[in-house]
Amino acid sequence: MGKNTKKDRKQQRLEQQRARERRKQLIDKLKPLLWAFVAWFVINAILHIPGIQEPFNHAFVAFTTHAAYWFGTVLFIPVEMSSVPFLTVNGFPMRVVMECTAYTFYLFAIVLVLFARWPRKQKITGLVFILLGIFIINNLRFISMGYLGSWRPELFDVVHDIVWNVLFGFMVFGLWAWREIRSSQYEVRSKQ
Repeated sequence: MGKNTKKDRKQQRLEQQRARERRKQLIDKLKPLLWAFVAWFVINAILHIPGIQEPFNHAFVAFTTHAAYWFGTVLFIPVEMSSVPFLTVNGFPMRVVMECTAYTFYLFAIVLVLFARWPRKQKITGLVFILLGIFIINNLRFISMGYLGSWRPELFDVVHDIVWNVLFGFMVFGLWAWREIRSSQYEVRSKQ
């Protein structure tokens, strides 16, 4: 019995050591993500300081309104813009507010890529790909929301406030995770 107990304790210590190593590896892998959350929070806090908030909001709303207008125009979609921040899609009028600009997703994507442990070339291509993805999806959101509002206005708020925000969050994380996997594959190939 004494031998089995010593052997069992040794096995248990080995399992505990492996579990600690796995936790440490997981924490090391997640550190860039944790730092990205901290940086994103700090940047958002700074952007809400009076004196910074108003010009930033105005610039981003103007950029988003013009982008959605030109995006729809290029795709031959009935889009009108009387002035910033007013946009009409398929006869449905919308007012672009700061929350419609996807600025939090742009910022989060930027800090995710900055803190990622990717080679510089992977960071540049990853950032371009993710930002372009956010830009295209956000413009498609305006177009689809205009059509939804013109056909089923009672669904506009629910789809706008819940569905699109959840989809955007998953999309940004999914794009980052995809680039993270690609970067890991690149790293493995370069070591061989």
